[in-house]
Amino acid sequence: MSIITLHGINKIYGQGDIAVHALKDIDLELQQGVFYSIIGKSGSGKSTLLHILGALDQPTSGQMILEGRNVYEATADEQALLRRRRIGFVFQSYNLLPEHSVLENILLPSHLDGIEPDGSHLQEIVEVLEIGDKLRAFPDELSGGQAQRVAIARALITKPAILLADEPTGNLDEVAGREVLRLLKEFQTRLGQTTVLVTHDLDIARLADVIIEIQDGSIKSIS
Repeated sequence: MSIITLHGINKIYGQGDIAVHALKDIDLELQQGVFYSIIGKSGSGKSTLLHILGALDQPTSGQMILEGRNVYEATADEQALLRRRRIGFVFQSYNLLPEHSVLENILLPSHLDGIEPDGSHLQEIVEVLEIGDKLRAFPDELSGGQAQRVAIARALITKPAILLADEPTGNLDEVAGREVLRLLKEFQTRLGQTTVLVTHDLDIARLADVIIEIQDGSIKSIS
């Protein structure tokens, strides 16, 4: 079953002679419960595409249908609510709040939404991610791999239908990076999520069910 459909997505930065056509007439359909990787060289448009999928950026033209709704016809408040409740984000730089504990960082999306977190779900993700002994710690007390696990827990706390990960292993060594990818795959299977991972590494991309290759702002291949 389709969860996201893109129709004629274009993204242009700037105007006139300095305009950059970051995405060009993107048509794409993502299925529920499938693990996708988006691969391409630096500047190919892969991160821009991920930001469009996450309603973090507005396309210059085109439509995105998420669970039957045209996202970019929604108000800014409605889009923010959609991001909090239906989409989880994992970034290369972790984006943890340094003044808050690990537990507070994990629960942040639930608190922003005024929703009581599911205790059993919290316990499950903390156990699987092996960060139960770090809940009272602060981000500057964590290794890179631990910080990324916390970021994953935060992205999963609201049980999102879609998980978007932008180069989540970019700041990690090979061992920690492989473990993060294993965990993303495990939760995709456990929760039936649609997961979209951006990477420039073909070996990482091959871990996905479907590889989407981006070149010069266009989809070159889907395999």
